[in-house]
Amino acid sequence: MLVPNDQKMKELILHVAIASDKDERFGAVKLNKILFYADFLSYFRRGRSITNQEYFAIREGPAPRQMLPILKQMKAAREIEIIEVEMGLPRPKNRAIALRPPDYDLLEAEDVAIVDEIIKKFWDKTGTDLTKLSHDFAGWKIAMSQGTNVTIQYSMAQFDAETLFGWEPPPLPDNYVEYAKQFAEPESESVA
Repeated sequence: MLVPNDQKMKELILHVAIASDKDERFGAVKLNKILFYADFLSYFRRGRSITNQEYFAIREGPAPRQMLPILKQMKAAREIEIIEVEMGLPRPKNRAIALRPPDYDLLEAEDVAIVDEIIKKFWDKTGTDLTKLSHDFAGWKIAMSQGTNVTIQYSMAQFDAETLFGWEPPPLPDNYVEYAKQFAEPESESVA
């Protein structure tokens, strides 16, 4: 069983908020998706995620299960501020603003490089764009086929290599969702 590293998640949130400060499309949904893609890309490349956070399937796509409690803790500790911003949408969106710099001693250089790669890749995308893209992820489809709030296994990262990570995997069978279920078993070992 993976042990989530909430402190590392907090530092990553601060980094993303600072790095996305000039991104007019940055809001809560985009933050969720950047963290998701960074953790899963890290798992795909290194065999371990950055934060070990559990991601689950909701209608809007994959999301960190502990995101709201972590943001609440950070807000109470005056590490972030959540503001409402107009994005030309029917209602304002929430946006995390960092009130302190991240503690980079708690993040590896490769962690930061991976999240920066994701931020750059999705700079011109909205949260809605990223939600639609995440709906193509085999891990989300499998979890949603079992109902909402189902955990998405990190091992499913291999099934989005081409779409999400720019790597062309070997062709999958037409019934890839059924094929992929064999890889969707919960990870049993703790990854440091």
